[in-house]
Amino acid sequence: MSTPTVRRRPKTLTPRWRKLALVVHVVSSLGWLGITLVNAVLTFTSVFTDDPRRQHAAILMMDQIGGSLLLPVSLVALVSGIVLSVGTKWGLIRYHWVAIKLVLTLIATGLTLFSLLPGLRELAALTVSTVDGVFVEAGRRPDGFYPIIVSTTMYLTMTVLSVYKPGGKTPYGRRVTAARVRERVAS
Repeated sequence: MSTPTVRRRPKTLTPRWRKLALVVHVVSSLGWLGITLVNAVLTFTSVFTDDPRRQHAAILMMDQIGGSLLLPVSLVALVSGIVLSVGTKWGLIRYHWVAIKLVLTLIATGLTLFSLLPGLRELAALTVSTVDGVFVEAGRRPDGFYPIIVSTTMYLTMTVLSVYKPGGKTPYGRRVTAARVRERVAS
């Protein structure tokens, strides 16, 4: 004999917890963007300065700031975004804009962990091993702007998605909504 399956609505965050999660998400996301913009200024200094000591300082500060803060801030933004999506009506993959933000955040976090941070550490090590008064040639290359351009574009895209919420529901989201409507009609 089978027992009827009772489908329960997923638990949602209370207003107080939702607001707290939203504050954490917004602050960490803005922090991520802010760290990237600070690194943009330091990269600009590293590439275009005519003073090797200033270049060394800029590179070491990039490593100090980015190397210390980028990963924790990106993980807080990722986890708080997941908490918000799972704990609200938006769901993790019910709406296109949420799913796209999730993918972009996963990509940005992965690029931070596996590309940007190792690159910063390598550049800082080169700087430490370079004699005072001598430029670090790797720090003079304008390709250091590529990660900044890519990540800033991703963060701004995620911000636009959060504000405009385009794309409607995913196929999964439409199925979940239809199932809930059927349940309400049946009861």
